[in-house]
Amino acid sequence: MRHLVPIALGLAAACGPAGAPNCGIAHMAGATMVLEQFGVPGQTLSGAPDNLPERLVARLAAGPAYPAIVGRVDSLLAIGVEGTLPPNVELGYGVLLLDPAGTARGVMLYEGDPIGGAPILGTVTMGSSAEPLLGLQLASAMYEDTACPTFPDSLLR
Repeated sequence: MRHLVPIALGLAAACGPAGAPNCGIAHMAGATMVLEQFGVPGQTLSGAPDNLPERLVARLAAGPAYPAIVGRVDSLLAIGVEGTLPPNVELGYGVLLLDPAGTARGVMLYEGDPIGGAPILGTVTMGSSAEPLLGLQLASAMYEDTACPTFPDSLLR
C-alpha cells in the first residue's frame, strides 16, 4: 500500500498545468525502466564521475521533481535535495543518471532498499534522511518522454 501513494501522487503531480495525464504515466514507466537497467551489463556506474555540475534536478519515482545541490565528501558524492517528500513517503535511495556521453541528467529517488550489489557512489540527502546513491549511464530515451521532461531545467537555479 505504501508504494501506491507515490504512484498516485506522481500521476497527479506530473500532469502539470496543461493537464497532460500522459506525463504522469510516462514518469511512472520511466522510473520502472531505470531500475530494470541495473540488470544490463555495462550500464551500472562503478565509481563517482568527476565532471558533475553544481546543481541537478532530482525526481521522486513517479512523483514531483526537486532542485538538488551536488557536493563531494572525499571520493564520494553528496547530493542534497531541496524540498519535502510527500506524506507517507520515505526516501530509500537515489540513482544518479548519466547519458551515454557521461553528462549528468539528474537523480531519481526511490523508496525501499537499494539494488543489491550495485556500487554506492555516495549519499543522497533530503531533510533528515541520508541514503545510498547508486548510478547508471544510459540514454534518456530509456526513461523519458521528450514531451514530459523527467528532470526539468526550470528547477536549476
